[in-house]
Amino acid sequence: MPVATLPPNRPAPRRARLFGTVLFFLVIAAFLVTPIWVVDYPPLLDYPNHLARSFVLAHLDDPAYRFSQYYGAEWGFYPYLAMDVILLGLHPFLPPLVAGRVFLSLCVLGMPLACWFFLRQANPGEDHLALWGLLNAHHIFFIYGFLSFYLSVAMCLVTLGLWLRYLKRPSLLRWCALLLASTGLYFSHILGFGMAGLLITAYGFLARRQFRELLPSWLAFVPGALFYRHFSRVAESQTGGTIFHGFSEKVGSLGFILRGYSAGLDKITLAAFAVFFLAAWWRNSAFRWNVRWLILAAGFFVLFWALPWAYGEGSELDTRVLPVLFVLLLAVARIGPRGWKLVPLALLFFVLRTANVTENFVARQPELKGLAGSFSRTSPHARVLPIVQANWEEDPMDHPFAHFWAYGVIERGWFSPYLFVTKGLMPLRIRYDSYTLDGFWDLDYSKETPDWKQLREDYDYVWEYNTPRFAASLAAIGRLVYEYGDLEVYQMNCLSESPSARGSPAE
Repeated sequence: MPVATLPPNRPAPRRARLFGTVLFFLVIAAFLVTPIWVVDYPPLLDYPNHLARSFVLAHLDDPAYRFSQYYGAEWGFYPYLAMDVILLGLHPFLPPLVAGRVFLSLCVLGMPLACWFFLRQANPGEDHLALWGLLNAHHIFFIYGFLSFYLSVAMCLVTLGLWLRYLKRPSLLRWCALLLASTGLYFSHILGFGMAGLLITAYGFLARRQFRELLPSWLAFVPGALFYRHFSRVAESQTGGTIFHGFSEKVGSLGFILRGYSAGLDKITLAAFAVFFLAAWWRNSAFRWNVRWLILAAGFFVLFWALPWAYGEGSELDTRVLPVLFVLLLAVARIGPRGWKLVPLALLFFVLRTANVTENFVARQPELKGLAGSFSRTSPHARVLPIVQANWEEDPMDHPFAHFWAYGVIERGWFSPYLFVTKGLMPLRIRYDSYTLDGFWDLDYSKETPDWKQLREDYDYVWEYNTPRFAASLAAIGRLVYEYGDLEVYQMNCLSESPSARGSPAE
């Protein structure tokens, strides 16, 4: 009698596939965060200022500092709160610079995950397209340190994904998830909140959804809208004018859709992205257009041309639609199995661009460490006025020195009048009425002559970068205590010297 044989049990291949998948994503995650953790000071334009603001908020009542003499807090349901709240949650457990890098890591990991989640709903079965979303992780607004807006792009994609899930099968639980996401999006950035609302409304009309179907979706945005109307209303309080860029400048700004440190690599990446779509379409019987997302992507392209570059105190308004437009482009077509064969192209350019970001981060460290040497040459709790001049023939991404002085707020407890404290957006307030220079916000003092007497009365030190025409005047009212490259730090004569401030100027 033949012996019955059992079907083979093959858990090993399944475990191997699972292990391979986990390993793949761990490698991707390691690449994403590498630029942040291999350096002491991530050279992101606005980042030190944001980090210092959250540090002051976390230590307002700390007796080890004197921040309460100069700063206060006025809490409300403002946009931009998300970054401060996250960092406030990290500061009690981590050193401030580590907390900052943890936050940056959460941002660059969250962006591609949000892209994947959105595409799973908008273009189901085409998960491979999310790997192209990796190119969006270190985009230009991350390098600029516009981290609240960067976070809002990811939250915008999550909100859209949750809304598509709700639209497919409405339920109270899914609506509550949408409500939480849209409200969290408001607390990230008002522009991301507005783009999500615009996309949901436009898609709903394109899908010919009835008003009663769309009403619950709009209701999920009501709390954020009410918070803005009651606590913020920033657009109504802007005092500056509107700036529109010309046609040639708009064409140049289109590169922001995949902008990094290398113009050559950016162009090659855009060409590779176009080649990907051509290869995905050419003689591919499985290729189908997602007409609704194609129309929405075209609409966002038109929106880019219609928006001003600046309104009031806000800038780069038109280019901020481009990171969202890039993800929308990934939803415009169904490619089928051929898309997986093109995945190596996406991974190749992800690795190349990440390596380029890492290289630039590392290359800027010698100068930034030299600037950081100035902090120990000042007294603790000093009042410090930064005077920073930039060369505007350079791209702002090449100005990591612009807000680098803010690390002095963290490391030495400085007071500086230039922390970000925009009313209606952020909770931090400045209580100390001191003399300031308007040129700081443009990093240009060509039209301004400082009042040296008032400056000496209000500050203990001046942290001066790249303004040699002020050197003689500063030397007349203070003593040079540190020098490195274009940086000079002067101790004002009205300050009695402390042991930590004494010593000869350092090169």
